[in-house]
Amino acid sequence: MIFDPFDDFETAGYLRNAFKLKDPAQIKKLEHVAFESSLEDAISLLSNCQHITYQTLLDLHHLLFSDFYPWAGKDRAELAPRLAVFKGSDSDPRHTAFCPPGQIRHWTSHALKLGQDQQWLREHPGEVLGLLADAHPFLDGNGRTILLVFMELCHRAGFAIDWSRTSKDDYLSALSAEINEPSKGHLDHYLKPFRVDISDKEQWPEILTAIKGLDGLDKENIRYESLDDPEVRALYLGYRSLPPCSILILAGGRGQRMGGRDKGLIAWQGEPLVAHVQRVVRPLSDDLVISCNRNQEAYRTYADQLVGDAEADFPGPLAGVIAGLKVARHEWVVLLACDAPRVDRELIEGLLRLAVAGDSAAMVRQGGYWQPMFSVLPRRILPMLEQAWAAGERSLQKALLREAVQGLECAEDDRRLSNFNSPEMLQG
Repeated sequence: MIFDPFDDFETAGYLRNAFKLKDPAQIKKLEHVAFESSLEDAISLLSNCQHITYQTLLDLHHLLFSDFYPWAGKDRAELAPRLAVFKGSDSDPRHTAFCPPGQIRHWTSHALKLGQDQQWLREHPGEVLGLLADAHPFLDGNGRTILLVFMELCHRAGFAIDWSRTSKDDYLSALSAEINEPSKGHLDHYLKPFRVDISDKEQWPEILTAIKGLDGLDKENIRYESLDDPEVRALYLGYRSLPPCSILILAGGRGQRMGGRDKGLIAWQGEPLVAHVQRVVRPLSDDLVISCNRNQEAYRTYADQLVGDAEADFPGPLAGVIAGLKVARHEWVVLLACDAPRVDRELIEGLLRLAVAGDSAAMVRQGGYWQPMFSVLPRRILPMLEQAWAAGERSLQKALLREAVQGLECAEDDRRLSNFNSPEMLQG
């Protein structure tokens, strides 16, 4: 099937290219000429860009491909908002359903945020590349645009990938696995042996033009379907089935059992407790909020937003939750304590699924007891919490239980729920 989202292939050629070409060999040749002629300017654009955003990606694509595609720089959401794009047939083990148009900006922006956290990128380069590839922002020219951005992000983080040593087939298998099972480490594991010291940017044009199909997003086997088709809509019901969420980490307590020390900044296994929690939740959200009442500069490196309690003298976790819900950017908010470094993604995702399924708050129940510091809250409960506060309620648990809450049952000895709230716990 010829990829023809504009439905005018016979009169305008493949994707309305500037030359109205229809022959695949000619299209590939001239498209690549346009790419190569703009490559040095594109590298310069990225080098001079202090912070890479979604708009940067659009500008880069326009610079690279506008000589061949007049629409370059516009994403699928703008050009073909009702089309779903796939690679391969349903029977192909590498079959990939790319990101639906309405979520392209969100997931690309999230990938760019992760990629500009240099420590995160050094540990999870494949996860960032997988998110960018899955987003598939453009009708064509995705692979080279994405790869160029990824190389710039790696360069800033102090390393490079030696693409010359990779295998196209093995890479595509790992990439497909990463897209179909995100955040499972498929592409991280594949890329690890090919990490090298930072590369000279003067070599980038030679490196990029030598890569044959490594992006996995070439024209072969690309197909599309209408999002108005019930079967296609059903397929996307499971796409990254967890909704966008904000993360709220509470770090505003007195730390009385720690001798008044700021618990989130106390070291455990060589890092502050809050760093362990942040590492778990960072890939889940582009909106990480930390509620803290002191040492804001120290916490700033771990958060997208910082909030403090409206009242002085450490009024308690309910005040921190109210402050956090006021600034959260997403409807669902994951609530965690800064001193729970063993929490894992499985627990968080289980709470999210439970909350979404019941359209209400979800909270861990451990041995019959509610654990409000492991919760997912809908932002719409903010007025209810404010009313509880105004009525004199100071217990977070009691305030949350004023409305329906779904319980996620966990064992009494579940280590993931350990709160490190005493010096003795830090020795474990």
